[in-house]
Amino acid sequence: MKKTLKILSLLLSIFIISPSYAGVYDDWPDEAICTWLEQRPNHKGYLEENKKRDLNCFEREDFSPRDYVYEPLKMYM
Repeated sequence: MKKTLKILSLLLSIFIISPSYAGVYDDWPDEAICTWLEQRPNHKGYLEENKKRDLNCFEREDFSPRDYVYEPLKMYM
């Protein structure tokens, strides 16, 4: 009985502690991915999600990427 209880508690703890493998953008709608690609067309995460979902955001008629130029912050301490 004790052995069975230990095994059940071990299995339960494994299921509770195990990591989740959902992606960051999995719950975002397709339209949001395309909108963010308009803002940052070179963003690696958005490009991967566009490819994974086969959205073809760049080929849509209403897609208009912004002129985005990345300028790193110049912070001095």
